[in-house]
Amino acid sequence: MQLLEINRQTKFVDLVKLVGARNVEQMLAINGLQRTPDIGEAFYQLCYPTQTQTFTSRSGVITTKEDDQFWQKKAAILNKFCGDSDIFEKAALSSSSAWQVIDRLGTLPMHLKVPDTVKLPDSSAVLGNGQGTPKTIYNAAMTMLAEPGHYIDPVIFNQYTSIANYNVIDQSGSKSLFYEFNLPWGEISLYSSISDDSVNFPVYPEELEDGVVANFTTMPDLLYQYEPWQIYTGSGPRQIKFTFAFHRDMWTGDHRDGMANQLIRFCAANCFPEFNGSAVNVPTVSMYIAGNNLISGVMTDCTTSWDGPIGQDGWYLHCTLGLTIVEVSPQALSHNTMLNKPLIG
Repeated sequence: MQLLEINRQTKFVDLVKLVGARNVEQMLAINGLQRTPDIGEAFYQLCYPTQTQTFTSRSGVITTKEDDQFWQKKAAILNKFCGDSDIFEKAALSSSSAWQVIDRLGTLPMHLKVPDTVKLPDSSAVLGNGQGTPKTIYNAAMTMLAEPGHYIDPVIFNQYTSIANYNVIDQSGSKSLFYEFNLPWGEISLYSSISDDSVNFPVYPEELEDGVVANFTTMPDLLYQYEPWQIYTGSGPRQIKFTFAFHRDMWTGDHRDGMANQLIRFCAANCFPEFNGSAVNVPTVSMYIAGNNLISGVMTDCTTSWDGPIGQDGWYLHCTLGLTIVEVSPQALSHNTMLNKPLIG
């Protein structure tokens, strides 16, 4: 089993980023939650209805005082957690109030249960390492739990904790996810004027070719001229073709989360207008790299190329996405403006 730690400030959009749009409904259902923008606050109220309320478990009323009957419930719950040593350890060392939440909800306080059909990557926010609790630790914990006081001494876990100590998922949701390789989350994004939204790419473009052109025509029928006169007609249009190669596991570690499809469909949608009665609204897009607007204009091409291996959902895991943007400059371009442009832009 796996548990995902969130906090009181976690928003619904943060949860979608952590588990994927495809999995979020299952996450809500298994934890008894409804869709709400403040999902962290909703789960906090579920864990702690009031500061003084007596908690009701499946088998009756549990008061804050641990009695001889409650330790047996603890033992039964720990038996369910012994398949994951990190969950077992954290539950075994939990406070009395935390145990009331565990007994009532079947999970640690502020830890969402993860459905068995969803697999989250290892991170500091995810418990459930799949490693069974060592027999010596299990026996010691159960023995201490049965003794008067029903206290489990942390010394039985020694100095080696089985709880992961990674810095992979930012629980606040303010930063993007980083997994086993350094992904440039937030560095490359595409903005759409119609959606008034942007989407992040998990990779940099494979290669980038940029440039400007100047268009001239010649004045015809001039006598006694060694060279024809060049008459300026305009510059551009500048266009850039982007090629992104990414793997569908790069978002949450589960290629079934739908995040890669969301990226592809967002890009493809900008090749189409939005009809509003007789009006035809064409989207303009802006590609941002490292916070700088590289190009703004219209998207004229969006192509995908797929190759293996095949994922658990029967589709290819690796995608090469090609985008072509023809510039529609947000400002008038001249000799001076081009001289003062930054490296990216």
